[in-house]
Amino acid sequence: MKIKLLSLLILLCSIKIFSQSDYILGNISNESGDKLPFASIYNLRTDQVVSSDKMGNFAITAKPTDELRIVRQGYERKVVSLTSESFSKSLNVQLVTIPIEIEEVTLAFKPTGILKKDIARLNPPAKVTALNMAMNNYMRTPMNEVQPTAKIPSAFAPRNPGEGQMSLFSIGSGGGGLLGAVAGLVTKAGKSPKTTANYAEKQEFYKRVKAAIDLEYYTKYGLDEYDFDIFLAYADEQKSLSKNYRNNFNKAAIEFSLKEVFTEYLKTHSFSNKQSKG
Repeated sequence: MKIKLLSLLILLCSIKIFSQSDYILGNISNESGDKLPFASIYNLRTDQVVSSDKMGNFAITAKPTDELRIVRQGYERKVVSLTSESFSKSLNVQLVTIPIEIEEVTLAFKPTGILKKDIARLNPPAKVTALNMAMNNYMRTPMNEVQPTAKIPSAFAPRNPGEGQMSLFSIGSGGGGLLGAVAGLVTKAGKSPKTTANYAEKQEFYKRVKAAIDLEYYTKYGLDEYDFDIFLAYADEQKSLSKNYRNNFNKAAIEFSLKEVFTEYLKTHSFSNKQSKG
């Protein structure tokens, strides 16, 4: 019986030690309580880097005594030392905004303290005020004189044989035919207006993008499905993909925009199991 109890205690201790070397969950926010997406969380021991999602949540492998460095543009960097208690609940990290220094404004006018003299310096002379008002009124007044124009008088202008008639078959970008006008109205009516997508529309658009494009291009850089979801939301914010293409889905244009954003995204993000560019 004692041997069974001893084995059970050893098993429980092993499970506890393993759980403390597993994932740690956390959330990133600022001093106002706003959630911070796309913050980088770096484990100084393992060199692993992850990014927080659009709600500020993140998950990273760690163990007690590890140190996590949290970095985000516009906020002061923060280092968090983990303990065994850090794995029993969500790790809430608050970043402090970096203050922006405003250049000093130097006033050219130095008041003397004598009200009569200071008012005379601040207000323009009465003659200057009257002249400005007169010039403004003059510029708003329409011209009374007829200005000459360099054109042939209508009495001597050559007549167009088709003047007053509308061509039925003049279709084109510069044509004024009846069919061209009807074609323009049909084209305008067929286009869907671009509006900002709601949450459900964005999620449906993201699913369609992942099903249509070649994800192998991104997985070779070390992105898993979780990392790609975060990147896709970031690219949507930069290029308004869901607004522009959810109703008029253009695979080629979407792939071009994603690769264009991904080039800049790699400069500020790194991923585990990253391979060399192909």
